[in-house]
Amino acid sequence: MAQIPERFAATGADAAISITREVTYQRIGVSLAFPGERLDADRLRRAVRLSFDAEPLVGCEFRTDERKPYWKRLPDLDAASVFVEEEAADPDALMRAFQASEVSDEGPQAAVCLVHTGDGDVLGIKISHVLADGQAAKQYAYLLADLYTRLGEDPSLAPEPNLRARPSGRDVWDNLSPQQQRDAKRAKSWAKPTWPAPHTGNAGEGLTYRWDTIPRERFAALKSYGSERGCTVNDMMLTAVLRACISRLDPPTDTPLSLMYTADLRRYLPQSTELPISNLSISGSLDIERIDGESFEDTLARVHRRMGQWATMCHGAGPLASAERMASLGYGATKLFLGLAFRAGGSADKTYPWFTNVGILDDGRLVFGDSAPRSAFMFGPATKGPSIVPVISTYGDALTVCMGYCESDYDTASVEQLLESITSEIDAACPLECA
Repeated sequence: MAQIPERFAATGADAAISITREVTYQRIGVSLAFPGERLDADRLRRAVRLSFDAEPLVGCEFRTDERKPYWKRLPDLDAASVFVEEEAADPDALMRAFQASEVSDEGPQAAVCLVHTGDGDVLGIKISHVLADGQAAKQYAYLLADLYTRLGEDPSLAPEPNLRARPSGRDVWDNLSPQQQRDAKRAKSWAKPTWPAPHTGNAGEGLTYRWDTIPRERFAALKSYGSERGCTVNDMMLTAVLRACISRLDPPTDTPLSLMYTADLRRYLPQSTELPISNLSISGSLDIERIDGESFEDTLARVHRRMGQWATMCHGAGPLASAERMASLGYGATKLFLGLAFRAGGSADKTYPWFTNVGILDDGRLVFGDSAPRSAFMFGPATKGPSIVPVISTYGDALTVCMGYCESDYDTASVEQLLESITSEIDAACPLECA
């Protein structure tokens, strides 16, 4: 096995996301439900330990004690463990609590829990967003499945560490054409909130989650409806979220509404496979106006056009490159600048939806030994305040919308009603006969 360095440079995205933890809970998770036989807890523990070598930065702590932040390898990785709960009475509550607990800078940067239930096992995985975005969180889950499976064949397995250079926003920028760079400069990554907040709480306490799943038949109808209109599942769900938020929050009609959308920028790299776990996503506002009395189909057409415009701006590659340039000034200067941005854009009575579609969880890469999940979905970041942060993920033939929120700032009934409104928009637009 190659020698693992003791220290790695942090990217500008790592630094920026670390700083935004003042206003956001930055961890990303996966929940996998397995039927039948139990997973082997000891083998899972071994797989987790080996993951710290296979992806060395997962076995690091995040340090900001010098001018530029960096990752430092931890000395005693064998002490890390897997939390195991025997015969849990309420696995959903346990998963909420696990996903809500912090992944600290002190590391390791990932944690795993295994819950035994009467119907099978539930496996929880989470990773710090300072190190990884949603695509990298999936990558880490795939890695654990692979290590667990290979350990069943070779208990002495010692994986080769992934020591390729982590890509940054600068790498994305350098791979754009001159025209793409000009277009990308038009994108903005920060928007002033324009939606009325459902509540004025801003304590950021009591992080928890709720989720709702669109089942196979309805998801097939959704895909069929979108395909007939030249639209993607992403367009469909963004439309449903926009319309649900309009119905619940009653935003103004005379201004473009800040609607944050997260895009993965690996698409602009010449080789996006086998990259180390990284942050290569950026968010920007789509700024879509409210039109009263508009049909789902007409809203979908507007969202589709706006997403096309966002694509011509290279999905926010410009702001990500700017984050790298800002980070070159040092961690202290970056923190000061972002703090000013938070104060300028913040508002006690305004908010905005923050939409993230993590995409498809590859069922072929989530098999642990002989055990394949019957269901899976992802958890995303959550804000400290009343923002709306639906995270979309797809596994098999079902799509799940998961939303994190702070109980001090946003009551559970309102969150559940919003999730119900999102699925109701899909139910109304996509009757089962259109599948």
